[in-house]
This record gives sequence, C-alpha cells and structure tokens, in this order.
Amino acid sequence: MLLCLLIGALCLSRISATNSSSSSKEEPDAYFPPMEWSDTFDWKLLKAYSTPNYRNVLVSPIGLKLVLALLYEGSGGLTEREFQNNLQFPLDKQHFRENFQNILQALQPSERKEYILNLGTRIFLDSRLTAQQNFAAKALHNYRTDIEKTNYSEPHEASQTINSWIDKLTNGKVSHLISPGDLQDAIMIIANAIYFKGTWRHQFPKNNTALGGFYVSPSEIVTVPYMTTTDAFYYFESNALDAKILRLPYKGQNYALFIVLPNSKAGLSELIKKVNLHVLKKELYLMDKVPVEVRLPKFKFNFQARFTKTLQDFGLRQMFQNTASFPGIARGIPNLLRMLVVSDIIQKAGIELDEEGSVVYAATEVQVGNKFGVVDYVFNATHPFLFFLEEQTKGTILFVGKVENPLETNAVPIPPRFGESQGAQPYPLSNTPNLQPANPERDAVIRRFNYFDLELLKEFSESPGNVFISPASIKTTLALILEGAKGISAEEIENALRVDDINDKEIREILARLLFDLNDSTSNTVLEAANSIFVSDKFSVLREYEKKVVRYYKGAIKSLDFSNVNPAVKTINAWVANATHGLIQQVVGNQNIFADTTLVLANALYFKGKWKTEFDPAKTKEKCFHSLTRGCINTPMMQISDMFNYNLNIDLNAHAVELPYQDDKYAMLILLPTNGNNVRTLTRDMQHAQLNSIIDGLKPMDLHLEIPKFEIEYQIDLVQFLRPLKIQEIFGAKANLSGIIGRENVRINNVIHKTRVEVNEYGTRAAAVNTAVVIPLMGSSAQRIIADQPFIFFIYHRESRNIIFEGLFVEPTLSSTPPKTAATNPNQYTVRSGPNYHPRYDYSRTNNRYQ
Repeated sequence: MLLCLLIGALCLSRISATNSSSSSKEEPDAYFPPMEWSDTFDWKLLKAYSTPNYRNVLVSPIGLKLVLALLYEGSGGLTEREFQNNLQFPLDKQHFRENFQNILQALQPSERKEYILNLGTRIFLDSRLTAQQNFAAKALHNYRTDIEKTNYSEPHEASQTINSWIDKLTNGKVSHLISPGDLQDAIMIIANAIYFKGTWRHQFPKNNTALGGFYVSPSEIVTVPYMTTTDAFYYFESNALDAKILRLPYKGQNYALFIVLPNSKAGLSELIKKVNLHVLKKELYLMDKVPVEVRLPKFKFNFQARFTKTLQDFGLRQMFQNTASFPGIARGIPNLLRMLVVSDIIQKAGIELDEEGSVVYAATEVQVGNKFGVVDYVFNATHPFLFFLEEQTKGTILFVGKVENPLETNAVPIPPRFGESQGAQPYPLSNTPNLQPANPERDAVIRRFNYFDLELLKEFSESPGNVFISPASIKTTLALILEGAKGISAEEIENALRVDDINDKEIREILARLLFDLNDSTSNTVLEAANSIFVSDKFSVLREYEKKVVRYYKGAIKSLDFSNVNPAVKTINAWVANATHGLIQQVVGNQNIFADTTLVLANALYFKGKWKTEFDPAKTKEKCFHSLTRGCINTPMMQISDMFNYNLNIDLNAHAVELPYQDDKYAMLILLPTNGNNVRTLTRDMQHAQLNSIIDGLKPMDLHLEIPKFEIEYQIDLVQFLRPLKIQEIFGAKANLSGIIGRENVRINNVIHKTRVEVNEYGTRAAAVNTAVVIPLMGSSAQRIIADQPFIFFIYHRESRNIIFEGLFVEPTLSSTPPKTAATNPNQYTVRSGPNYHPRYDYSRTNNRYQ
C-alpha cells in the first residue's frame, strides 16, 4: 500500500521587526504574467472542490503535482499512459523533470528572508525494500526529494518519524497528521509539505480594522472584522468574468495573493464556472497599477481534501487498483512490490490572513485617510470570492481556494484511514432550518430539558450488556405523571427535567415541541406516538386531569376491570401492539397487573426510517465483532462507502458518524470509542457533553463504514434508574398523585419500559412502550438492569435535536428467534445477531416496510 500525504500551511502575517527594515530598499513593484503561467490542472482541481458541499476551500496544486510527478517517474505500462493521456504529462520525462527542477529552484526563499517558504517532499520507504538507484537520483536532483528507510512493523515509531518531519516543515501548524493505525499495510508513504509566511508589501493599518457585514448569501449576513487600506495595486475589472481582480503583493518581489471578486453577491458559482487557464491569463495581462481602496475580511480556516476520487474522475484509475505498475520505484521482495498500490492521497491545508503585513506601518500607524485623495476604484470584498497565491517568476500556483464565510474555520480532523468512497455523493449537514424559539431564555430551557437524555444514559455505564431506551417516550410518561403530581413528587420530576423554574404553560410549550416531533411523519419516515391511561372501574380520573391528557397529549382515558387480570392484560397489550404496528406484542403480564391496581399510564412510540443511502445486502459479510466478554463473535457486518457527516471528537475520544434517514428529518448518530475497551468511560463522559456540540462538529467526509446488522428487544423497570436522577418520592410511601384521581394514598409501583429496534441494510424500525402502574401504597419494588456496549447510538430529530431513541450495543448474541411473549422478568433484553441470526422478516421480500 502506498499512501500520499500533502500538507500546506499558508500564514499571511508579520515575520519579524528585524526583517521589515529592508522595505525601504525594495525594488519597485512591477508585475507581468510569465509566459508559462499556471496550467489547466490548477483550475480543474479548484472546480472539483467548488461544490456547495464545501464552503471555504484551500488546496495546493503544486503540492499535489509534485507527488504525482514522483509517481509518474516510477510508473510503467497502463499506469504511465494514464498520466500521459489524462494529465498531459509528456513522453519526454527528461524535459518534464527539468521543468519541475526549475519550478522548485524558483520556490527557494530569498537570502533577505523577507518571507518564509518551506517546501519539502520525502519518501518513507519500507526498510525491506530498496529504492531503484536511478529513481532515487532523479528524486533528489530534480525534485529535491530524499528517501528514508522506515520500519512499518513498528507503527508507533514510524508515525512519530513522519509526523516530526511534517511538524518541522510546517512550523508546528500540522503536528499530528497520521496515527499508527493509518500505517497498517503501508509499504511507502510520499509526504509533501509546503509552508508560506509572508508580509504584505502594503500594510493594512490595525486602527482601520472594523466590523462589517459579509453576505454569505444575498439574504444572509454575518458580522466579520474587515481590514482596510488604500494604495497602488494591480487591478482590473473583467467583463469576461463579471468580476474584479486585485493583486496584493508580498515583500520580496516573488509572491502575491490574487483575489477575484464577482460583481454579484451570489456570483461565485458562476465565476468558478467561467474561470479557466486561458481566460484568467488573458485578464491578468490587462491589469494596471492604480490607486485602490481595499476592504478585505480577516479569515482563518483549515481544509482537508482526499484526492483519490477526484483523480479517478480525472482519469487516473490504474494507480489505485491492484493492476497498478510502479516498476521504477523500488526493488526487493516481489510480494511487497506487488502491493505497491496508491491507497489514498490526502492533503491538509490552512490559511491565516490578517493585517500584520508591514512593521514599518505598524511603527508609524498613522494613515487613517489615504494619500491618493479621491480613489476611482474600490475593492470591497463583502461577499464570497476566489483567491490564489502565485510565485511570479514561473507562474506557479502554490495555493488556490475560495471563501464563502470568513467566520467558518472548517477545522477538519484527520480521521483514520477508512478507505475511498466509490461513487459517493456528498451529504450536507442539514437541509432543515434551525428551530428559532421565541426567546433565548426558552431556548436555554429547551437545551436543559434535553440534559435528562444523557444523564439517563449514564446510569447504564457501569454494567455490561446491551440497552435500548427511548428518552422521548420516558419524558412523555414523566410529563403525564407530572400533570397530576403535587408537592415534592412534582418538584422531583421538574428538577430532573430541568423545568423547575418555569410555569405549567411554559412546560407544556416545551413538551409541545417534543410531541410535535413524535408525530412528524413523512412518506418515507414514520414516527408515531400514542398515550393512553387505563383506570380501574372502581375509580374515576379527575375531570381536570382528563382534559389535560386529551388536550396536551392527545391521549385517551379507558376504564378497565383490574379484578379480572387476564382480560385487563390483553386489553393493554392489544393497545400496545396496535400503537407499535405489531413490533411490540406484549408489555405487561399477570405479574405486573393486580386486582387492586388503580391505573396504568401507557405511552407507545413507533419509528420506521429508510436510510438516505442504503447498504448493499450483497456486501454484508460475516466478520469478527470484538466483545469485551466473549472475544471474537462472527457477526453480519453491513458495509458502505459514501459521504457521511463525521468528526473525530477529541473531548470524548470517539468517532462520531451521522447516518441520515430519507427526508432528512431524522438521523442515527453513532459514537465509536477510539479504544474499544473504553466504552464505559465514553458512556459516563456523555453526561458532560452536549448533543448539539457533537452534531455541530460533524463535517461531510468520505467514509468506508461498517456496522453490525442487529435487532434488540429490551424490557426494564425504570424505577431504579430514575431514583439516581432524584425522582424518588412517587415510588414511595409519601407519593402525592392527588391531581390524577383525587386520593393521596397511591404510588407508582413500576415504570415498565419495553423497546425494540431492527437495523438492517434498508433502514431502521424501532418501538418503545412505557407503562407506569399505580397501586395503593404497599412499599417499594425497585428492580435492576445491567447495560454497556462497544458503541453508543442515538436516533434523533435533526431540527430540534430531540433524542427519540438511544442505545448501547455491546455484543451480538446467538439467539435466533425472538420471544413470543414478554419476559417474565421485566429486566430482560434479547439481542439477535451473530452467525445464527435469521431475522423474523425476509428483508429481500418485505422491503416494502421501508418504502
């Protein structure tokens, strides 16, 4: 395996006070594009990453071309011809390498040190192989690239060596690019790093910097800091591009930043369509040096690109396949040489742009006005624009990019190497507008209301086992109890749900958002909630309470004869089966219902969602699932390569991946610990995290994703899990539920929570039922459940961020048939997966459940 890493860091700021004195001796600033200015590849590369999926973009064409040039030098056969046919690399490699030698010579920094340019390429070759002598000589002489033997059997040491080299070249801007896990099967890594730090020839005085509006779109404005200066710049107003072109030179004569600003606020996409080598080069010839008032936003962002699919789209396919041919690179063990295939080409680049371009101006820092009087030209970059950094003697484009929002940092972490996405389509974070509450205070209350979800999950962190619960269903049941609770019984529930400091009306407004989400169905995604209260025919529910249940919870009150236990059980279970579309057949049994039962509060929730991007069943293979207690378990693993929202969450030390369902209203979020043995810690840490911040940190990224195909049927009594959350009195002798039936001597006996989830290649079906059984005061009957797992998963409403379901999947089991009735022990779960797992439904024939 051959992995190519490219790193770019562009820092546009001050170098040092000692170097600024040379400004008085600088030659006049003159510019004329060189004959060999740029090439078609630079602009083709920019267009590939100028889609709506990428906001701020920065790529280094020269960094990528250097790596491709080295690969071309060692290529042969079809691999070599693809370079020639698709990238127009010449047959005459001698002329080709001399051209690169001249480019690299021009990129060497000046002796006056007016700027810093670190450019380096190094090949880290498996120590069991030897570089071909001819290749090593050309790499060093023509491409300034040395070869370092590397022991990949010691991945920790190898990764430290590579990262240390990158860190030094980028002045610490990129300190940890690869991990030991990235070096699995590595044979050769080509790493290229480029770092540029320059000072403006014409400064932006800091006392001119002020806040202003930037048009992210014609209808959306963000406030950003703007730098302002007036001086003589090369400038042109292009009719062909419908844009203004401005050149901002650096000290030292060799480098300049060009900004191409479309005349229309929404014109960036059209500008990028029009930009090509010939049009832009022609317009640069027409630039003239004139006084210009420049207003430019400060910005700073990072960008990561995986070039594999892009280069395949350009026609370079052989080097990524088993038929790749690189005979000119190395010699040695034949089996290793056959594995010399490019697995990925990754580039990480960063840019920082601020005022500190000239210390001379910083020392005087006077010109608030401008020395040119009335200026005919104003370059006001208040909307998205294109930019590129050029070395002027050879016309080499070091960096090219676009800015759509100066406030976005686009900090993209380097993920583990998941593999390349074939035919993947990028997926935006969310197509639904953010929920806008009436006021910030209520917005904060809603966020606190959702703390309960993760606190509840934390209660399962110390015990092994699978768990699947529905916070939305549980909160709805608690809300039904709260409507009739009084005194301390009510206060405890309010405190747990973080609604203790607002009135009943505001509480119901928050619950209305949750209940709206629980009945927000579309043609492809179904979410249905149902509430019912079964009351003993010996009692009557207070009229006021019944009104609340019907009005706010769309529930119903049903009278039952609990003295006939069997018919009562059948009635409740029939309601459950109907509400969950048959997914849950039974939630209560004779062991839960007694002749003196007063009432049963039941909440049922049903979810059916089809993946936005389905897994291919043909790719589902049995693989090893590493259980903490049972070791390797053969498990059906679904596989997909596509664009998903992803983040390596440093605070939680976990991978976060979002799998959207169709219609984009709901998604499953998977949190996978970077260390499989650290799941309990992750579960505990989740209570200190905010789901909003986890989701907001996700960025679109190509992933190869594998998750187990599984079913979980789970039933517990929640009483012992609610007690640590300080909901206690309603279960004891002092319970006050007098707002429900008008008598105080009743308590909650148990809160039975039963759930079921099916996850397969087509989508997810899940259901949850809560039943709170109220009986005369007789003492406590709390029960215990054990739960923990290798990954955590949530199903949530994307707009409101309400968690509908959450679970911990620890291990598949060998159970092949689902239980026909509810377990007699309410603290029992069933998980179906593993080698003997045969789902109740044949998904290939009954896939219409997800249509």
